[in-house]
Amino acid sequence: MRTAEIHYGDDGRVDVAVPKGTKLEDITRLQSMVIKQINPRGCQACLSGVHFNIREKLEQVIKVDLDKMAVIKDVAIKQH
Repeated sequence: MRTAEIHYGDDGRVDVAVPKGTKLEDITRLQSMVIKQINPRGCQACLSGVHFNIREKLEQVIKVDLDKMAVIKDVAIKQH
């Protein structure tokens, strides 16, 4: 299953991470769906301040324990 990650910030910015190879057509449909979730009655003027940051998901290589500032060795994962 291909999945996208969508994060909405307090500053009105939407971060969208899509799997490598996602077609622009799919991103456009996804963007439309996300806008409806954020503001289902939104007109163009209401949505003009919504900024989209669209990027491909990066491969997760390591996880870090921030309290210890150490790499968690047993959790090194590669996503395909």
